[in-house]
Amino acid sequence: MKNEDLNNISETGFKTPDNYFESFEDKLFERLADQDNNIGVNDTGFKVPDNYFDTLEDTILDKLDQEETPVVQLRPRTKFYYIAGIAASIVLILALFINRNTVDELSVEMVESYFENKDLDSYELAELLTETEILEEDFEIIETNLDEENIETYLLDNADLEYILE
Repeated sequence: MKNEDLNNISETGFKTPDNYFESFEDKLFERLADQDNNIGVNDTGFKVPDNYFDTLEDTILDKLDQEETPVVQLRPRTKFYYIAGIAASIVLILALFINRNTVDELSVEMVESYFENKDLDSYELAELLTETEILEEDFEIIETNLDEENIETYLLDNADLEYILE
């Protein structure tokens, strides 16, 4: 067959007899009724020798070796794991209590002497402190006497009046 013919096949090649599907069910029921629910299989094809199942157990036990094997424990290290866990917890508890007594506390004098001995500018100092450490309560508020005229001129020159009025 040529390759051109393979691309232009219009038929599947399978054919059924005329009126096959219309009469299939009727033919099937007739065949079942004629043979009294026996489709034609009279023999299974398997034969078992006489008294086979009576002697089967004895022949199997004769073939097995009856030697005793030593029993192997599946979990021989469980006691080791328990002891290791208890020892680790005791070491942890001791480490927590021993380190609690040796903690050095920072005093105010130590911090002040550190800042006095170091030459830190304001940017380096700001890097050391976080926003939560800088609170208004820690600083002194210096009261100054301001003239109303100076405040007015400052606001008129620098403030956005529309934003203030809103």
